[in-house]
Order: sequence, then C-alpha cells, then structure tokens
Amino acid sequence: MVNKHPKIVNLGLIGCGAMGSELARSVQRGEAGPASIIALFDQSASARNRLSQELNRCQATPLIEANTISELTQIDKIDLIVECASQQVVTDHAVNIVSAGKSMLIMSSGAMIEPGLMQMVMASAEKSGVSLYIPSGAVGGIDALRASKHLLEEVTIISSKPPVALSGAPGFAGWEDEKIDEPTVIFQGSAAEAVGLFPANVNVAATVSLAGIGPDSTQVVVIADPDSPGNVHEIKATSTAGLFSFRFENRPHDKNPKTSFLAVLAAVETLRSICQPSLRVGT
Repeated sequence: MVNKHPKIVNLGLIGCGAMGSELARSVQRGEAGPASIIALFDQSASARNRLSQELNRCQATPLIEANTISELTQIDKIDLIVECASQQVVTDHAVNIVSAGKSMLIMSSGAMIEPGLMQMVMASAEKSGVSLYIPSGAVGGIDALRASKHLLEEVTIISSKPPVALSGAPGFAGWEDEKIDEPTVIFQGSAAEAVGLFPANVNVAATVSLAGIGPDSTQVVVIADPDSPGNVHEIKATSTAGLFSFRFENRPHDKNPKTSFLAVLAAVETLRSICQPSLRVGT
C-alpha cells in the first residue's frame, strides 16, 4: 500500500548566509520533498533572525532560533542537521552532533579530510545509528570515481576561478595586490594541502578525494583566470577501468561568488534522496 502521507523530515540548519538561505528557501518550496526546517543557528544573530522572519511568513509554526549549536543539537524533534557554515563548525561540532543522535548533511566537506576526523565522526555516527551525507557539490562524476575507487591510479582536479572568487583565501595572500590579466597557476599540490589554503573555495577537491584515492594522493591545481566564465572544475582520472574526464563550467551563486549555484542544487538533490526515497538514477 502506498503511503500517501510520508513522514516529514525535520531539519535543523547551521549557517544562514547565502548558501544556507537559498537551501532553506528550496526546502520551503518543497523542492527537497517532505522536509521542513524547524530550527536554525548562525553565529550572527541578525543573519539568523533575518532568515527566520523570512521563512516564518510562509509557515504556521514559528522556527526556533537556537543561540548555540549545542542548543540546536538538543532539540528532540530534529532528525537531520544541515551544515552550511564552515569547516571549523564541522571540526568543532560534528562528533557531538552525531553523538546526540542527529544525522548530518555536511556542505563544508574540506573538514572531513583532517587527519582522524572522518574516522571519529563515522565511529560516533555508527554508535548512534545515524547517517552522514556529503553532497557532490559543484561537480559530477562522483559515482564513477567511487565505483572505480579501488582501480584508480591518478586523480587531478583543476579549478579555475576569477581572482575575486579566490580573494581572502590564505593561499591567495601573495597575489592580493597583484594584477592578474591572464590565467595564472596559484597553487599546485595535494587536496590535503589545498583545502587548508583555500578553505572557502575547494570543498570540491575534498569531495573528489573522499570519493576517490584520498586527500594525499589527489592532485589539485588552482588557477586564477580573469576571463573564466565562472567557477570551472576539470577532473581527470586514470584507472584500470578506463580514463575519465569531466569538465564543469559553473555559474557562481549570485549572492556569493565563492560558491557555485550547482552546489546548492546538489544539496537539495541530496536532501530529496533522503526525504523522498524512490527510484534513483545513480546515488
């Protein structure tokens, strides 16, 4: 018998910036299936209040504005906490969140390649019987990398972005006052190194490395290109199953040029797969 009234998945949101706000609007429009944001947190009280007021105009039950992440985690009705804040939030709170019996969707995937963190979070999640989800973000091809993981020999991701999208990153510090008028290689090294130098820019490199051969073996090239059509990512992989090449020319989010619009869509699709399981093509 078909269940005509699927259970609503109650969400708690961490991060009310451009990414979190757009994701919240998508959930409220029903794009993630039977899901509802019932509480949120942002370290900026004005940011969380602004988003709360916007969302409350379209729902009968007012959202809970948590004053701390710990307070958010202790709300019994929450089934899944969605992180749209920062790698630091994941590092500091992921273990406590899953230990409290909350499943977690992690947008700041770069944190998960810190030595030992993934193992600690996964162990805590298994003990609590909850799940961890990392969306594919601003790229595709993740299924192919994961399917051929044990056969991969080399994986390289080349990220090209306008200089403004890299501004503020530690790895771009030496270039802040330089005029860049042609494609310029800013960094070349492992995903483990890149994520620390470009924390707001290369979560995609972390995701690719987690799906494939790991952060130490995945190579990353970061290019500042003033003529880049957006945030461009090229993935090249060599395996005994074949040669794979993927290219993505992403439009930056209109409110945050450091992230891609596709990253929001990928998060919504991941939520939909959690909240409304049915026929899925791939994962």
